[in-house]
Amino acid sequence: MRLRLVCVSVALAAGAYACSGNPSSTGDGGTDSSVADSANDIAQQDVLMEAGPDVVTFSYTPQWTGVSAVSVYGGFGQSTDWTMPFLTLTAGSNGTFTGSTTLPVGMYLYVFKVVGDDAAGAMKTTFNRFAIDPTNPGYLACPMASPTYDPNNPNPCSQLTVPQPTAPALIHVTGTVVSAAAPIADYLVEIERNEMSSHHFFANRLTTTSNGTFDLMAAPGTYRLQVLCPTYYSETDLQRDPPTTLAALRRDISSSFTFDSTPIDTPNAEVAFTTYATFTPTVTGTLPTSFTFGAGTTPTHLEVYGTGMDGGNPTIGDPWYTSGATMTGAATFDGGFNTAQATEKSVSLGERYFWGVEEDIASDAGVSWTTQSMVFDITWH
Repeated sequence: MRLRLVCVSVALAAGAYACSGNPSSTGDGGTDSSVADSANDIAQQDVLMEAGPDVVTFSYTPQWTGVSAVSVYGGFGQSTDWTMPFLTLTAGSNGTFTGSTTLPVGMYLYVFKVVGDDAAGAMKTTFNRFAIDPTNPGYLACPMASPTYDPNNPNPCSQLTVPQPTAPALIHVTGTVVSAAAPIADYLVEIERNEMSSHHFFANRLTTTSNGTFDLMAAPGTYRLQVLCPTYYSETDLQRDPPTTLAALRRDISSSFTFDSTPIDTPNAEVAFTTYATFTPTVTGTLPTSFTFGAGTTPTHLEVYGTGMDGGNPTIGDPWYTSGATMTGAATFDGGFNTAQATEKSVSLGERYFWGVEEDIASDAGVSWTTQSMVFDITWH
């Protein structure tokens, strides 16, 4: 049996295509006759496809050490969609995990679950994360059933088209991590999908080499980088040494960049930070609070963080409050939170919070870095 399938090339996210059995309006106010004309044009491009399942291959190559398992979670028309692995990939001698199966013609959303990371210290064998497919340019917002769904910040899922198209060539993004201008090893560099319509989401990562360099690869699309301190996965902000001891940043975040076919070389990512002694208040405060953090040469934002939980340990993520930019080294906080990540409207007295600063670093070659300091505890009374 053969199926006559109309395939309409509708530009979706990052070059995916939508297939439908019926023509539809483009939404540009066209009349019925224009829709009919479009349908006639489309009809000339109809193709005959086998109605049966088609073989598809999933592949993930972690650029870090310690991965023990990679599985595919997604919406494939099964009762276990998004709750159980659809397919468990097999590790190859080249470090790539692959697996093949058959799927009916159509479109499917999925993510990888990746287990293991040597940078996670005592948790290195159990540390796990979900990842968007860095080899697939297609994406759409994850559905509510997905384990990565976020109602406030729509996370992207990879979009698989069956029959499966030829995978595009991967593009390199390179750079060097430095401390006080000297290359530094063992920093963690993540590449994240960061399309305008969705929240940033992990794709792959590596550890800087002995000369501080990194080289990450991904399919065409829009991305950003994060440079993280070596203990970012193995310790929470509560467990980490005091900022004044470390004299380093918590992370650097790049501006978004779009891959077409040209490799991107980023400006050096500086991770040294030596002005923590000027930070006040620490430990306790009263509202409104005047924070002091030392005048700098670049625009600086005060940031206040709430706490979450990670494996039973308190942790912080994105800030709950970000001030306007200042060059004075001071800012006042009235206790109200102003970001989508905040789970409280304002400070609760007696609850533990954290604060630090974020600086906007000048751009170079189209990519800029934003730096976030380590954080200090604060509890308001």
